[in-house]
Amino acid sequence: MTADEAQDFLLKHKSYCNFPLPPYFDFTNLLSEVKEHLATKQNGLSDIGLKEASNYDDVNYVLQTNKDGHYSWRPFQLIHPALYVHLVSKITEEDNWQIIQERFALFQVNDKMLNAGIPREAGEDSASDTAESVKGWWNDVEQQSLIKALEFKYLFSTDISNFYPSIYTHSVSWAIHTKPVAKEQRNRNKMSLIGVTIDKTLQHMQNGQTNGIPQGSVLMDFIAELILGYADFELTSKLDTLGVEDYYIIRYRDDYRVFTNLKEDSETIARQITLTLQELGLQLNASKTSISEDIIISSIKEDKRVALSIFGKSHWESTIQKSLLKLVMFSRKYPNSGQIDKQLARLSKKLESKTQLKEDPKPIISIISDIMLTNPRSFPSCALVLSNTLKFIEDDEEKIELLTKIKNKFKSVLGTGVLDIWLQRISYPIQPDLEFNEALCNIVANVPDINIWESSWINEEAFKGGALATSIVDRDKLNSCDSIITEDEVVLFPYDFDFDEEFEEIEL
Repeated sequence: MTADEAQDFLLKHKSYCNFPLPPYFDFTNLLSEVKEHLATKQNGLSDIGLKEASNYDDVNYVLQTNKDGHYSWRPFQLIHPALYVHLVSKITEEDNWQIIQERFALFQVNDKMLNAGIPREAGEDSASDTAESVKGWWNDVEQQSLIKALEFKYLFSTDISNFYPSIYTHSVSWAIHTKPVAKEQRNRNKMSLIGVTIDKTLQHMQNGQTNGIPQGSVLMDFIAELILGYADFELTSKLDTLGVEDYYIIRYRDDYRVFTNLKEDSETIARQITLTLQELGLQLNASKTSISEDIIISSIKEDKRVALSIFGKSHWESTIQKSLLKLVMFSRKYPNSGQIDKQLARLSKKLESKTQLKEDPKPIISIISDIMLTNPRSFPSCALVLSNTLKFIEDDEEKIELLTKIKNKFKSVLGTGVLDIWLQRISYPIQPDLEFNEALCNIVANVPDINIWESSWINEEAFKGGALATSIVDRDKLNSCDSIITEDEVVLFPYDFDFDEEFEEIEL
């Protein structure tokens, strides 16, 4: 991309917020208004309080999500729009963008190492940028792994532990300008260096902290790739020094797949990855590290292999309830698997095609709630099936009563804001004033004085009351929504789009 193309891409709604929200949430106008206002300032955000941002907590809006239904958390963040636009604008200045492009080109000189995780923009044949990335994973990681079985004997797999929260913000500057240059005393606060600008802006978002970067936007995925690309370059240098030549590495973001013909080479490369990451303040996840001689089987994730055998077209159950119970058993062993979303999409399509349901919808609703409880990643897909089940209950009051029971079921579970958002997506067309605790739900319900970003650090009231007050809810879309969620709101690919259509016919 050119600098202008990159800026347009990063300022899209789906780049700013790359986790699923109902279609009436739209940050496009907000980002556009902020960009226009900052462009009127000689020094952009620096003129109206940038340096004060790090003195405040809650500058970004944190949407806590539960990863496993228990004690593991993943905070998605909606970055303060002023800081987001400021950072995008700096990165995509012509000279800065050229420097970054040159660094990425250098990071990818090793033809034995494939970086499959750089964010992608959708082509004409893709529904979304996220779908394009998933297709890229399938083609560059899974399919290439199968192909590499022709050349190599061993597959070593690992990933980085707790990656986003562990990133050291100074390492961005190391990645762009090299570590010696970035660590020179005269360069540490030199804002003309884009690496320093990124580093400082990340700190402004996080009360001055230098550990961790916000998760939930393409911009942060891109910055993470800068650091990981730098790690790739450093790893290449180490392997060249050691004379290790017979290998191939596929990296998709923080996941590594290392192909070798000698077990000793796998162990050497594993040590060098460990050392390289340690120099960046990162470490491998021991629980997800393994080596295998069965490259074909190991190239396909275990949950996907099992799903192919359980949910193949010849194994589909006759009733919705039986199919869901089979999915419950699968989800107990593979919580938060992407295969759960895939099967829920198929079930939703089955429900969508029915004009009447010959089974009681209430047990189905209860089972869906159970899947939600133990698989928080599946909230949107569960909501899709839930809405298509509720259509078989004619009484609106009974629908609201069931939705309230689901809401109450999760009262003792922290980090269910995303669930509230999707339950409101179903309930709003029926009862707009149903109360939820999540702040984004209150914005939808037009509750007054809801501010999701801390903006006290900004010293211009006109900016806070103008551009920053731009609505993030498209009222026309909200009011046109039916209580039944449509497939395109949730599903990355049409339910019958299947990368593995031929493979599914094989009895594993």
